[in-house]
Amino acid sequence: MLLQKHLFCLFAVVSFALYGQKSDTLKTKRTDFLTDNKRQMPLDTVVDRVAAKFMQNPLNCGLSIALSKDGATYFYNYGEVKRLSNTLPTPNTIYEIGSITSTFAGILLAQAVIDHKLSLEDDIRKYMPGKYPNLKFEDQPILVKHLANHTSGIPNVPENLKTLPGYDSLNPYMNYPEQSVYNYLHEIQLHVEPGTVSEYSTLGMALLGLIIETAYDRPFEDLVKEKICLPNNMLSTNFLLSSKQLQESAIGYNQYGKATPAWYLGTFNPAGGLKSSCNDMITYLEYNLSETDEAPRLSHIPAFNDRQTLGLGWLIKTTKQNNTLIWHNGSTFGFNAFAAFIKEKKCSVIVLANSASSVEYIGIAILNYLQQ
Repeated sequence: MLLQKHLFCLFAVVSFALYGQKSDTLKTKRTDFLTDNKRQMPLDTVVDRVAAKFMQNPLNCGLSIALSKDGATYFYNYGEVKRLSNTLPTPNTIYEIGSITSTFAGILLAQAVIDHKLSLEDDIRKYMPGKYPNLKFEDQPILVKHLANHTSGIPNVPENLKTLPGYDSLNPYMNYPEQSVYNYLHEIQLHVEPGTVSEYSTLGMALLGLIIETAYDRPFEDLVKEKICLPNNMLSTNFLLSSKQLQESAIGYNQYGKATPAWYLGTFNPAGGLKSSCNDMITYLEYNLSETDEAPRLSHIPAFNDRQTLGLGWLIKTTKQNNTLIWHNGSTFGFNAFAAFIKEKKCSVIVLANSASSVEYIGIAILNYLQQ
């Protein structure tokens, strides 16, 4: 299979304790959903077939798809921005993109290397307050690149996440401050040599964001805006939305079809805090696809090869058609997203949903068609 493991999502599986019993298996399929797909071209038909499969589940709410091929861009929208609103999403509807955010962190890291702010080979402790003799395995310290390719050995989530004051089960990262990250990192012990095993770490990506902040002496959020969003006219992409952007945002629905609050990740923003639209994200993918700038090009170079190949924040896969797929997925409690591009075929796909159901198969089906 093209994607063998759904590694890079934030809390993709929601516990029964949060929302109670899961509903019985659906016995009916929805067929009366809104769409702007004109169903005129073969591409329209391909998109409609896989999008309809998603929309037939009445627990799912809305879906926005954008794709590019040889410089031409296409948009498709389905369902509703809010259940029972009868309002179809648009290319400018804003969704949470989850851990696709970490690809922005990877590009910022690459830019920091280009700007001589740090080196991928630096010991991470060079950029951390205090001493951390525990952050090494035998004689091998954690290097900056190990945070970006998830080979640091740092746990995925801090064990004390749920025990700190202000913990909110519906916004699990919102009240975990920067100092708590450093306090927790004093306590951990590495059980594997950094750089040898890739296991996703939300905490590791949050730490990478803090290191980039230290290197530039600037907030991570400001750097994303200055170095990625504004140069590419991505005006709907942000961590904290304006009142106008909130009005353009979809409402998220969990795996039981219930509305769930928007996520705000605070210190964990580099791991999954961005909100964006299909319009902005297809621009972002085209920015990556073109590799006009050195930073995205550097972020696409494999930095770890094993069962998974990873760049700086990106996953890399060779497709059955022998093309290079560079991709990432993401999910929060109420949203799911998939982003990918293939340089050899000059194509890219972004799929955004305001439901917790996976959208990977939608993106994969479209990419398979675009590779023909």
